[in-house]
Formats: sequence, C-alpha cells, structure tokens
Amino acid sequence: MKAPVFQVGRVGFQLDRFELVDGERCEVEGRWSGVRGRRFMRPALTLVIDGHPTRLLADLADKPWAAEDGEPWRAAFPCPFPGGDLAEAELSVGPDVTIALPPPTNPAGTGRKRRRAGTRARETPPGRGPVTAATPPAPAGAPADGGAREIREARSAQRRLERQLERAEADRAEAAARIERLTNELAQAEHERDQARAECDRQAAEREALEGERRREVADRDAARRTSEERTAERDAAQRAHQEALETVRTAELARDSALGARDAALTAQARATAERDEALADRDAALAERDTAEAARDAALADRAQALRERDAAGAAREQAMTDREALARTNERLQAELTDLLSARGAAMVMRRAAQETPASRPYAGMLGLLPLAVAAIAAAAIVVVVLLVGGGL
Repeated sequence: MKAPVFQVGRVGFQLDRFELVDGERCEVEGRWSGVRGRRFMRPALTLVIDGHPTRLLADLADKPWAAEDGEPWRAAFPCPFPGGDLAEAELSVGPDVTIALPPPTNPAGTGRKRRRAGTRARETPPGRGPVTAATPPAPAGAPADGGAREIREARSAQRRLERQLERAEADRAEAAARIERLTNELAQAEHERDQARAECDRQAAEREALEGERRREVADRDAARRTSEERTAERDAAQRAHQEALETVRTAELARDSALGARDAALTAQARATAERDEALADRDAALAERDTAEAARDAALADRAQALRERDAAGAAREQAMTDREALARTNERLQAELTDLLSARGAAMVMRRAAQETPASRPYAGMLGLLPLAVAAIAAAAIVVVVLLVGGGL
C-alpha cells in the first residue's frame, strides 16, 4: 500500500510509519519535501483522547528539527497511553506547518474503539486581504462639488482604514505566530521539567550504583590518564612534525625566492641579449646597405672601365685607320713625286722645245705661251703636294 502524502502549501510529508510502541511512546517516520532552507522547531504531537487533547514534545535524541528533502525523518514522543478512544492526531513542526495524522497503529490493549480521522492539512490562517467598503452614495440634492469632495474624503478614509486593517491583520498574524512559539516553548519547558523530575527519580535509583561505578570510574580515570599521556606524546610528536613541516616550507620558500631571483636575472640577461641581437641586426643591415652601395659603385666603375676599353679600342682602330691612311698618302706622295719627276722631265723637254722654237722664226708668236706652260705644271704639282701633306697631318 502506498504511503499517504500530506501537503501543507509547498511542504509535503509522506507518512511511512505512525505507531504507539509498548504503550509508552509514539514514533513517527516519513519523508519531507519542499523544506529546503527551513529549520523545524521542536516537533509537537497533539493526541485527542476521549475528546481531550494531549500535547507531546519530541524526544531530542533523534534531533527531529533537522529535515532534508526526500531523506528519512524520525521523531519519538514519550506518551504513557492511559487508554481511551484515540480519535485523531496532529503533528506540528513549525508555526505554519501542521499535519493531521490518522490514529497510530498497534495501540495498547485490543478491541479498543478507534475512529479513523480524515486526512487533512491545516495551516496558520493567512491574513485576510483588505476589505473593500462600498462608497456611500451622495445625498439627494447635495451640490456636485461638495459630493465629490465628500466622496474623495470617504475614499481617503477608506484607504486609511484598509491600511490600518492590513497592519492589524499583520500584527494579529505575528501575535498568533508568537503565541504559537511561546506555547511550544512552554510545552517544551513543561516537558523538560517532567524530564528533570524523572531524572531526579532515576538519580535516586542510580545513587546506589554510583559507589560501584566509582571504582570503575577510578579505573577508567587511570586509563584515561594513560590515554591522555599517550595523546600528549602524540600531540608533542605532531607539534614536532608541524615544526619540521614549517621549516621545510620556509626552506622551500627560500628556494622559490632564489629561483625567482635567478629567473629575473635570466630575464634581464635575455633582454640584454635581445637588445644586442637587435643592434647586431641593425649593424648587419647597415653593412648590407654599404655592401650594396659598394657593389653599385663597383658596377659603375666596371661600366666606366668597359666604356674606357671601348673608347681605347675605338682609338686603336682610329690609329690603325690613320696609319693605313698615312700609308696610302705616302703611296700617293710617292706617286706625286713620280709625277713631279715626270713633270720636271716634261719641263726639260719643254725647255728643249722652246729653244728649238726660238730657232724657228715661224713659231715666235707662240713662244710666250710655250714658255709659261712648264711654270703652270710646276705650280699644280706643288699645290698637289701641299694638299697631300695637309691630309696626312690631319689624319695623324
């Protein structure tokens, strides 16, 4: 059969077991949901026996005020059951969380009449909302402006009354919660008083056993002393180990600081090396630029040298041409010398002919012209020689 689940607002409780054990205590077991962030007060169980409610507080041994969603939860309530008709029960774990439970199973005695209470959940009544009062109608025949002013005043008074009512409801709810809390504290105090009385009775019963327990306590005290001495020795050893660990940590910190210093020095050296490398790269770039300039100058010098060689070759060719021309002129000179020699021979012949003409009377009118012919030939030959010499001198 599935366990019943009781819901109060967002808080739910799944009842797994509710029993009256040995006629002395009631035990409640179940699982809560929706209680994240909540902390229960000391749970209280109210039993209605023969129409009379009996309020019980949970035993603190189970720590029932700690509850987690879906986790098992248990509370035990000391309850010497006097007998009678147990009609219904209620479990309260907070001012606003009260669960109505069915009667517990396995009550003391048999054949007792039990009535099954309907499953219900009850919360602390929330504060009522503001009551909206009807606006009173304006009296017949009243002026419109006066009626509107009265309506505004009535509405303003209504709002004030509503705010007062809300504050009163909040104060009433707070007072109810405070009364519930004080009631729980009073019930807890009464239960603790009852426990104190029971404790006194138990102490009276246990006083007789204290004498025997005292001897055991002496033995336990001796054992505890030995245990304390052993713990003291362990504590001293732990302190020594702690000191050694601290020394190790200090040594490690010194080593770390030294390593950090070495790293900083290495970073500085690296930065210096980087700067030197950059300077070397700049010098290399400058040297490359100078080399490029020198190579350009060398190429220009080589071009000039090639031009000079070409000009030298041209001058040599011109000189050879001049020598060739000079040789040609020399041959021409020799030819002209030969022609001059021929002319001189012709002149001698002409002079012979002139003398012969002088001897012939009939040729006298042409004697002057024949005398001038050798002179003209000699002048032409001299002019040709001068032209050849000038040509030869200009070519050289």
